[in-house]
Amino acid sequence: MWSLAKTLFTRIGRVPERYRPSKELEDRLKAVTPFENNRYVVEKSTAEQLKQQNIILEEMCIYCKVVVAECDQVGRLKYCYECGHIKPDRARHCSSCGKCCIKYDHHCPWINMCVTHANYKYFLLYIIYTSLLVYWYLLTSLEGVVRYFIIQKWTEDLWKILYYVFSYIAGGIFGYYPLGELIIFHYQLISLNETTVEQTKPAVLRFDNAADYNMGKPNNFRAVFGWGLWMCPIESNDQDGLHFDIRYVNTKQCNRFVRIEEEPSSSAPSAESSSQ
Repeated sequence: MWSLAKTLFTRIGRVPERYRPSKELEDRLKAVTPFENNRYVVEKSTAEQLKQQNIILEEMCIYCKVVVAECDQVGRLKYCYECGHIKPDRARHCSSCGKCCIKYDHHCPWINMCVTHANYKYFLLYIIYTSLLVYWYLLTSLEGVVRYFIIQKWTEDLWKILYYVFSYIAGGIFGYYPLGELIIFHYQLISLNETTVEQTKPAVLRFDNAADYNMGKPNNFRAVFGWGLWMCPIESNDQDGLHFDIRYVNTKQCNRFVRIEEEPSSSAPSAESSSQ
């Protein structure tokens, strides 16, 4: 219940206001983006429009004083036309909530809210502890079956054994799917440092299309669960959800984005990305 409460009441990680450009830059970008059926359709942009869009987006980054490493499939920096801001790395727009979230994983229909950088650890602990509760129930329910065969009141206790069998099957199914499958699925995601949406649509990083966020399993788990107390639903993550370490594959490409930790006394963000 503690993990569930933290999942539900932890403030969703939204994109900071500093990623919002000026109205002039926003109007210039929209002017060179195709507009159909009351929405901006970037996919239908011509080569010249894409070039102009990228120039304006670079100007937006300079205006906002932010650095982003991700781009779309055509090398264009990512911008949300609905929310009106540059998308930080790993941020996505949630169609259910109508807003962008930082390090967006998915919108969970069970709890009717987004799972993001801010509450991902608590969500994982919620499904882990719920699964353990179901497995404990299944284990302790075996006592009723054993008693039935020891006492041997076949007719009198028939309704009891039928109840045990039904509840055991129902609990077993629920313990495996979706709870067990969710644990296995998210374990695989964390091992690769991916989110649910990134598994279906991998992030594209500038300078190296083969680059990703996989920094090795120990570092990947630490990025999610933090410095310690992994099984406690308390804040232990030391990352800001906006800047991430990147593993580059192409050794011939010299340009790199590097995540730099800043001093706690600095008024700037706790982590920043820079291009080298």
